[in-house]
Amino acid sequence: MPGATTLDDEPLALAPAWSSFQYDLPAPKFRVPKARRGDVRRAGLLQRLEQGCTCPLLLITAPAGYGKTTLLSQWAAMSGRRCAWVTLDEADGDPSVLADSVAGALAYGGVEYGDSAGYMLVLDDAHLVPPDVLKHTALGVLDWLPDGSQLAVASRCAPALALGRMRVQRILLELTGADLSMSAAEAASLLASAGLDRDLVTADALVRRGEGWPAALELVARAWAQRPEPAAAAPVSGDDHLLSEYFRAELLASLPPATASFLMRASVLDRLSGPVCDEVLGRKRSAAMLARLARANVPLAAVDRSHEWYRLHGLFREMLQTELWRSEPELARTLHRRAAGCYRAAGDIERAVDHARRAADFGLAGELLWANLPGYLAEGRAPIVWGWLSDVTADRATGSVPLALAAAHSSLASGSVAIAEQWARSAAVRLAEAPEESTRPERAGVLMIEAWAARSGVKGMGELATGAYDLLPHDSPWRASCCFLRGTAALLSADVAEAERRLAEGAARGALLAPDAASLCLAQLAVVAHERGQTVIASDYARRASSMVAEHSLRTTPASALVCAVWGAAAMGEGRVDEAKAAASQCLSLCDALDEALAWLGAETRILLARVSLALGDVAGARELLADASRLARRTPDVVVFGRWFDDAWDRFDQRAESALAGMASLTTAELRVLRFLPTHYSFQEIAQRLHVSSNTVKTHVHAVYRKLDASSRSEAVAHAAGAGLLGP
Repeated sequence: MPGATTLDDEPLALAPAWSSFQYDLPAPKFRVPKARRGDVRRAGLLQRLEQGCTCPLLLITAPAGYGKTTLLSQWAAMSGRRCAWVTLDEADGDPSVLADSVAGALAYGGVEYGDSAGYMLVLDDAHLVPPDVLKHTALGVLDWLPDGSQLAVASRCAPALALGRMRVQRILLELTGADLSMSAAEAASLLASAGLDRDLVTADALVRRGEGWPAALELVARAWAQRPEPAAAAPVSGDDHLLSEYFRAELLASLPPATASFLMRASVLDRLSGPVCDEVLGRKRSAAMLARLARANVPLAAVDRSHEWYRLHGLFREMLQTELWRSEPELARTLHRRAAGCYRAAGDIERAVDHARRAADFGLAGELLWANLPGYLAEGRAPIVWGWLSDVTADRATGSVPLALAAAHSSLASGSVAIAEQWARSAAVRLAEAPEESTRPERAGVLMIEAWAARSGVKGMGELATGAYDLLPHDSPWRASCCFLRGTAALLSADVAEAERRLAEGAARGALLAPDAASLCLAQLAVVAHERGQTVIASDYARRASSMVAEHSLRTTPASALVCAVWGAAAMGEGRVDEAKAAASQCLSLCDALDEALAWLGAETRILLARVSLALGDVAGARELLADASRLARRTPDVVVFGRWFDDAWDRFDQRAESALAGMASLTTAELRVLRFLPTHYSFQEIAQRLHVSSNTVKTHVHAVYRKLDASSRSEAVAHAAGAGLLGP
């Protein structure tokens, strides 16, 4: 045919006389694919195509299943222009056959040679044509394409075109897999088309899990449609048979075995780079392999602008990991072990621990966790540690002293002292068989757990903490916790000077490396200052402790209940009632999370909180807190200060009762009648209507009630009156 494609260096200048072309190829090759039932209309993408319709070349590049063909067919229907469509196949790899296919598509689409009216020429499945053939054909078409017309190329692989120059010349509109990813609204529409009633919240979670991959979402929707409720909402997994079958057929089948093997082995890594893959997989030139795969029919995307780091699509990676563990389990463990070493050397401890755990190398996982545990606990990240330890059984942990100690101290940070003691005992059994000199930090770890539990009383707590302190290196962040325990033991034994010295050292030691321990030391220093009547200094310590807790995300750490209690007391003393209420509420919830094995901490915190509750007018709550504190205090009978603190608290109750009774004795009959209505939702005007008096009279009586009950608000007046029994149950 005239103008047949050649592979010369210059682009082919096609000028086919396609008006007289007789095509023998089957017509479906030239038909625009029909919309299928359930296809989601890609309104946002169609708008982008509309805005870029003047670009001569539209290039859509994405792996299988991203809806390239569907989008182009929707665009052809929407644009209003004539469309010449050719679905390419392997036969079009011959330049002459490809030229015939283009001519046949134009003739089938009703486009005549020399036609100046705008039209679209679509080359779908362009990845089936060799890159050089596609390159010369595309450049040739662009050379004779009339103004107002557009060449649209859809391919699973990036074509070998001078895309950089085309971008500069503004003749190219590009869409990639990231652009074709579905939104939550589109996913909801897809689910609805599958007969599933899903809201946007569910769709959004599905999109995040499937990363917007339309084919994956379609398959998940089908799987959900086949399941009874509530199994339909089960988590999406890449090794689901519907997904894995699709991945094998559409992605892996077209890859050489060596490339598929590379992907399977690289799937142990969540982030891929050339050097990391070389080290972990034991190979060379991985960077070049990654660059090629990123341009191929693989859901592998760069995560940085320099294209040094890549990541596999989550679902595809899960399928590859399952295949690796199924076919080569020992190799999978080896790869994870290498990855753990690689990330350990790079200082990426979280990834190193995760890979060590997946390799079932619990000795290495324990070493990494124990060495870095102070940093995790200092930032309130004990739940992360528990996530790693979730599948660690007792027999596995007892084989590694560091792992058992990591479990013990993360349990302690979560408030579970009884569990922490069990782990510590396991570590102690193994330590009894080990050389003492080489295991000093581990032995200190056991002693610290025993000191926190204080089974032998506060005197024993101080001795155990001192023993741990002496075993630790001078720069160990664990020494700040030892200082807290030594200072607390001195405080509870009424040795205020020693307590202040130890706590000040702990606050200084932990300021940078152990803010969790430092905040507790500052809270206890506030208690010491309060004991001395230094309210301004106490407030300053409380403020610093509270700021440290907030800065390092320690608000949910149960031991921080002590900080909340002293901060509530400081806020109440300075008249910031709302802050005091918030601190008391947070403190109460944290107290509930504390294991009652921490009897001394639970008792002290509740006594401090009872003072705050009493000052806030919550008499009943304060009484309950003191009752709980008294019960806990009996478990540590050698605490000297508890007796005095309880006496002081009950004195405050007595003073409050006397003050309330003195004020209540002077309440008039009219004021008592108004008082009965204060617990209700009635406004002053409604109370006035029921008492048949004026609103001003009610206001006058209410203000008198506030004054005589030493209250500053309606709720506080009600609390005081209820505590004195004036309002009944």
